[in-house]
Amino acid sequence: MQTFEVLANSRFSRRSLFKGAGALGAGLMLSRLPLLRSVAADSESVTDIINIAATAEAMAVTLLGGAIDSASKSGYNKTIPAPVVAILNAARAEEEFHYEYLIAAGAKPLTTDFTVPDMKLLTDYDTLFGTIVALEGAFIAAYMAAAREFSAMGQTELVQIAYEVAGTEAEHRVLANYALGVRPANNVAFEKAMFNQVSDAANALKQLGFIGGTGTKVSYPGPGDIITIGVEQTKPGGPMVDCTAPTTPPTGMIPTAPVQPKPGATFYGVTGHNLGGGFRAYWETYGGLAIFGYPLTEEFVWNGTTVQFFERARFEWHPGSWPSHYDVELGLVGNEVAAGRMNETPFKATSAMHGGTRWDGKMALADVDAEAIFFPQTMHNLSGGFRAYWQKFGDLSVFGFPISEEFKEKNLDNGKTYTVQYFERARFEWHPGEWPERWDIELGRLGAEALAKITG
Repeated sequence: MQTFEVLANSRFSRRSLFKGAGALGAGLMLSRLPLLRSVAADSESVTDIINIAATAEAMAVTLLGGAIDSASKSGYNKTIPAPVVAILNAARAEEEFHYEYLIAAGAKPLTTDFTVPDMKLLTDYDTLFGTIVALEGAFIAAYMAAAREFSAMGQTELVQIAYEVAGTEAEHRVLANYALGVRPANNVAFEKAMFNQVSDAANALKQLGFIGGTGTKVSYPGPGDIITIGVEQTKPGGPMVDCTAPTTPPTGMIPTAPVQPKPGATFYGVTGHNLGGGFRAYWETYGGLAIFGYPLTEEFVWNGTTVQFFERARFEWHPGSWPSHYDVELGLVGNEVAAGRMNETPFKATSAMHGGTRWDGKMALADVDAEAIFFPQTMHNLSGGFRAYWQKFGDLSVFGFPISEEFKEKNLDNGKTYTVQYFERARFEWHPGEWPERWDIELGRLGAEALAKITG
């Protein structure tokens, strides 16, 4: 069966690709990776997808490098014209740029060792370009699958990047068809969607013998001398990546209205919103309902970042910034809600309480026995039950530094007065007798207040 026919008929499951300790020792390798939770039971995470994509890009760089080297030594049965060699060099450079971008984003290729199933790839002109046509078709279909999966996750920026790469791979296929003399070189009106998931493409490459096969073994050689003549746009770009969205988008752009349940997500009827993907994984791992509250919006892009508002927080997705926390960071809703209050006495800088411990960012929380911790970063203290709550239920990564001292404040929701303290990402409220196991502390609805500020 021809290479393209094998790829076109590929319908492999992710489970079959990574089952047991098969080729590449995939089971062992995947166990070391900080995999994000899947959007659904049998779907792929962002980490899965970019790891597989990096593997394919490394393979492309390796094979194109071998072809270019063979052409320079007149190793093909038909001379490859200089303009076509230049095309191969540009294609290799572009694949290397793809690989380096994925690595910078945190990808770890499943392997950088490959096999050449047929050495005619390095000696026969038609075999080389016919294989390039087939492989580029597979790469295009793989990035289409990635775009569909990213869309289901609500990761619109990654959808754009997937199509930026797929567009380049389509150019490579056109040029390979041109080298073969095929007319028309761009011979499809609609791209063939061959794969349900990105891992289906990886399994097809395994079945074809490029990964874990019995042919001649080759390894990714590193970038080497990249010839970039005529190559532009070496990093992802465009309106979504480079332009700044309005600070306050029109109210209609913020999805606060209740929606229907989405497949693969957890739906909360009390607010009418869904929670899925990495945001759901973070919500479940780092505090759930007590810390973050119910979702008040769907995911949406705001100021160029994918976000979702909750009663007590705003989740922000920052790809590559914090893999161990699902690349989720919490918005500074405490700072935003307290903006304009810095001249009020509780928010003014103060000094360490008598007998307090200065926070140096290194002390182990379990070793802090003093009545108060003083944070020189914001010039505020943290003590008593508020300190105990901060230490046990999230500390710096969830709540941030204190930006006020303790003081009494009337609650906007019920009109009662509570002792409170503001933090960069939260407001602690003392509700005596209401929650003894948590030092009678509840978190204020800062996410709701921050949302109200931008929706009016």
